[in-house]
Amino acid sequence: MAVDDEAKEETPLLKSVKKEAVVVLEPDDDDDDDYDGTTKSCAVCCGDIFLLICIASILINMCMILSQIWPTVLVGSSPIEWTLRVYVIIFNIVYILVELEWMLDIQWITKFPLMANFMVRGIVFSFLGLIGMEQSIAIRVDMLHLDHVASTKLQAASLFLHIASYFMTCMGGFYFCMGVACMKEFRDTCRRIEKEEKEEKVAKRESLILERESLRKEVLKEENMA
Repeated sequence: MAVDDEAKEETPLLKSVKKEAVVVLEPDDDDDDDYDGTTKSCAVCCGDIFLLICIASILINMCMILSQIWPTVLVGSSPIEWTLRVYVIIFNIVYILVELEWMLDIQWITKFPLMANFMVRGIVFSFLGLIGMEQSIAIRVDMLHLDHVASTKLQAASLFLHIASYFMTCMGGFYFCMGVACMKEFRDTCRRIEKEEKEEKVAKRESLILERESLRKEVLKEENMA
């Protein structure tokens, strides 16, 4: 009986392998926190700043689209006004897709450098913003011929259009300044570094999973031999 107990005693190798397996098989919270971005490099932080700028630009473009539709629903528009509003909406939609190219991986945007260029984007944004401001002035002139209820609704639409156009113009000036400072190249570098870091962390996690599986098989093998 004592002989059997001795045979079943764990060898030093088995003890060592089990100890390593416990350490490796336990979830590493530090690795998860690091993977989730708790400890971020400078490039990742800068990438987050550019992400906030993209989100702000998308929201402003969406507000511009809404501000073009709202007055038309209330009082209608002439064919020329309709055409102008459609063109503005098309530009807004296109630049929303341009801002989303990092998320949707839209390859065709890179084939049109003028669309991705920050200076050109700033000029277009400012132009659309100025058009919106001019439209808000025209709406306020049209309110003089309406009754009080319709005038109040149209005044709200005009105010919304004016605010959206103001932010659109400011965003255009901001993009133009970033283009002058060559910030697009810096942003692309930050995104590339961030992508490489994520790919490296994913590779490390996959390697760790394989190591865990290998240790588990080794422990089972040692237990069967014991």
